Amino acid sequence: MRRKLVKQGAATMMVSLPSKWIKGQRLKKGDEISIQEADNSLIISSEIGDAPKRAVRINITNQTESSIRTLIVNAYRFGYDVIEVVFNDEKEYLHVLNTLKNFLIGFDVTRKENTYCILENITEPSEEQFPVLFKKILYNILLMINSTQDRLKNKTSFEDYAGIDAKTKQYQNFCTRVIAKKNPIGNKAPLFWTFLGLLIHGQRELYHMNKFLDKNKINFKHFELLKKLRQIFELLSEGYLKKDIKKLEKIHELEKEIIYKDFYKLIQKGGKENIVLYHIVLAVKNFYLSSSPLMGLLLESSKSK
Repeated sequence: MRRKLVKQGAATMMVSLPSKWIKGQRLKKGDEISIQEADNSLIISSEIGDAPKRAVRINITNQTESSIRTLIVNAYRFGYDVIEVVFNDEKEYLHVLNTLKNFLIGFDVTRKENTYCILENITEPSEEQFPVLFKKILYNILLMINSTQDRLKNKTSFEDYAGIDAKTKQYQNFCTRVIAKKNPIGNKAPLFWTFLGLLIHGQRELYHMNKFLDKNKINFKHFELLKKLRQIFELLSEGYLKKDIKKLEKIHELEKEIIYKDFYKLIQKGGKENIVLYHIVLAVKNFYLSSSPLMGLLLESSKSK
């Protein structure tokens, strides 16, 4: 869809809005709309209270928890305000409730019948909190790294790792939801989405390592490897926050050293330690991979200045 600009006065340019969109948003003369800049794009959205909510219907056909969770989380991520869920029994409904509790922010059940419920946006944060919540993701991942190291040193039992992981996933899902609904970062959205996803995969390796440690006591000695993992993540965070590509270039040097030198040497010794080493090196790999879309983000940001 293309529109021509019409000059109005000395410096003002005007453009007409599509009538279909205006009718769909129930807008009338005098109503206000929101206009947001995103690189070379303008995002126009309606903020009228009675505008129709986006709704989607999900039919659950598999009792596997991860399948149910993935359906609901993706509906949330893609910006739906009302999620109608058709399920078969209370076991499936329990998975729905657990998904609400552990993965979504601001949604709750507003209606339930025998095999049907509605999940709806009740107390969702403002889209303006996007940068704050992303910084919380970075903080939580660093907390996970440091607390896991203390656990391996027998300084703490680190019982809250699951809670930190749940909060981080909630923040991730909200940030991707904001991108889908409002896209405050313009044409860099696919790169940011990929960057965020790989960050979370890196943290998930530490979560699974802690689950393993719940049932297995080991005498871990290779703290230099954890130190390098933390160093890679700190370079990644600083690269993002300071928009510094040089920080990301250092990650490429460290990744080769950790995986193809340190890990290859240690993995040949065997024992339960190898499972911890496995999760550490996968976290390293995911943080390393996330530096690629972040480099693209920073390059695009430098071009737009």
